[in-house]
Amino acid sequence: MRSFIKKLFFKDAKIKTFYIIRLLQNQIEEKVVLKNAGRAIDISRSHGMICLDPFCMAIWLPAEQAGSINTEKTKIQFTKGNKVNASISLNLIEKIPTSSGTLLLYRVEKTRNHQFTALHRLVLFGYLLRSKKNTYYHRRVISALYSYPRNIIVVSYKDDEYYNVFPMDIHAYIPEDDMYILGLRTTNITLNKILEAKKVVVCDTDQVDINTVYDLGKHSSTAPTPMDKLPFDVSESELFRFPVPDFTGSYKEIEIIQHKKMGYHMLMVGKILNHKVIRPNSSSLYHISFLQFQQGNYTGIDGVF
Repeated sequence: MRSFIKKLFFKDAKIKTFYIIRLLQNQIEEKVVLKNAGRAIDISRSHGMICLDPFCMAIWLPAEQAGSINTEKTKIQFTKGNKVNASISLNLIEKIPTSSGTLLLYRVEKTRNHQFTALHRLVLFGYLLRSKKNTYYHRRVISALYSYPRNIIVVSYKDDEYYNVFPMDIHAYIPEDDMYILGLRTTNITLNKILEAKKVVVCDTDQVDINTVYDLGKHSSTAPTPMDKLPFDVSESELFRFPVPDFTGSYKEIEIIQHKKMGYHMLMVGKILNHKVIRPNSSSLYHISFLQFQQGNYTGIDGVF
């Protein structure tokens, strides 16, 4: 029966929460737009997820824009061309002043997906993607958030007795403010070490296959794979001497200047001390929601997940 329903609604598409794609940043076709009191502000490259339980987001705005709108409640839309693919209503948690703007922390309140028909979405979220690990609401919000491709990074940390290299996609780079934000699970052993040292390195995924990246996420943060057993070579970052995988096209060395527990994830706000470009125009692996992938022109990458 499941196979029949899948074929009826989505033909031969492989049903999964995310598809994986590889892109240069300028190849992203979608946008994220903040809608507030008749204004539309493109925040595609100045927003990010920061927590999945509860669902929270961060939006950075330059000072003049932050001061010209009512930031208490707002809505964001995920668009491609003239089509709105998803929309999310947000309630303000906190404002954090930055050197040239404001970082706004929001909690997700309402979500709507618009891809395909309402019946298609009901079948997908309520039946084809159903799982004991998450709720119907969770699946809807994740689908909306990933209607914009989320790039996968590799985070690196090292001290005299410990190291860890692991992937994540809950983050955002704000070049206008030399700022980086990361949302790391509070259960990750590496978190407290990063907060104590106030240092972390973020690497891109320019020349690596997705299974190698996912395998990094499977090893325990308590006892990561020994460095000499990793399936790739590593070098040291210029300032911190943290491991940098050889597949990386560029990396950023970041000083953590603020942190705040949002729920299941810890928000870390960092200042970029060094941005090293190894290969110009490096690409990245991205996660994109099932519904958005079906409506796009991207080429998927197979992976075990």
